[in-house]
Amino acid sequence: MENEQYKVECFVSGSLSYLRDPFDVFFDKEESMQDFMEIVPDSYSTKCYKKDDDGNWTLIENFYPV
Repeated sequence: MENEQYKVECFVSGSLSYLRDPFDVFFDKEESMQDFMEIVPDSYSTKCYKKDDDGNWTLIENFYPV
């Protein structure tokens, strides 16, 4: 996972108990991450991160469905 520069954390924001477990998806390009974000169901909240030069993840977008 050395080339991954972007990360999306997905977690359930509603009452869908069968979708309890959060998951992370990693990307090497921001464009790929944005393409993925278009298909994430509304039942998920997401946090998008970019890896900085020190290898730390910085939050760049936070989405909670209405």
